[in-house]
Amino acid sequence: MQLRNRRLYKYAALIIAILVAAYMFLKSIYVVPIVMYHNIDEHDRGSRLSVSPTTFERQMRFLKDARYNIVPLETLIELMRLGHPIPYNTIAVTFDDGFENNYTTAFPVLKRYNIPATIFVVVDKIGTPGYLNWQQLQEMSRHGIDIGSHTLCHAFLPEIKDPQQVRRELILSRKKIKERLPAGADTFAYCGGGFNEKVRQAVIDAGYKGACATNPGKRYPADDIYALKRLRISRTSDNLFIFWIQTNGLYTFIKEHRDED
Repeated sequence: MQLRNRRLYKYAALIIAILVAAYMFLKSIYVVPIVMYHNIDEHDRGSRLSVSPTTFERQMRFLKDARYNIVPLETLIELMRLGHPIPYNTIAVTFDDGFENNYTTAFPVLKRYNIPATIFVVVDKIGTPGYLNWQQLQEMSRHGIDIGSHTLCHAFLPEIKDPQQVRRELILSRKKIKERLPAGADTFAYCGGGFNEKVRQAVIDAGYKGACATNPGKRYPADDIYALKRLRISRTSDNLFIFWIQTNGLYTFIKEHRDED
């Protein structure tokens, strides 16, 4: 009887040790998902930068029904900056480029489900056909949508050799947004996800609180607030099971070890 009990204790200890090790491993590879959208329109069959309005609404409803902790990007950045623990199931929603359908199609859904989001705008495109105008940006800002910078002209900053031109793209885009939206332009998104150490430092020097990339790779830690890793959402995420896989916090680890760094 005593031998049997000792064996049971050993098995129990082994199971506990395995569970603890598994928990620690999953915790070490967990990356808070930041989803990235571009267009919300009917061109999803032909463009990887489009998600259909129907799919977008289903995804936002899924996030609410599954009780995700949906936070503004700036809140997530502040938690990371301070080193505070981030609740499991936390997620942030972002959009790049500032297309008009972000207002006409996405914004009503975000309001309906009370979901905060950040839209990174190409400042020189504001008010041009197909893009958001200042009145739309101001209205969204009043309803919990943060407006960040995506440079003046959608510049791919690593290819710009003149550091003054890089500074201009960063500083003037931020200045122009803040003139119309004083609470805006505290976050930045690298165009095409491209940056290097000089560009990253220029973003810091320009006064941004944080910056989003796309997939900067394993060499950048998950809590680098100037190299935030994001997940581009496209037609492949129409299936909510795939969307759940992408937003469960483990997909970034899988993707980084699947793709070339």
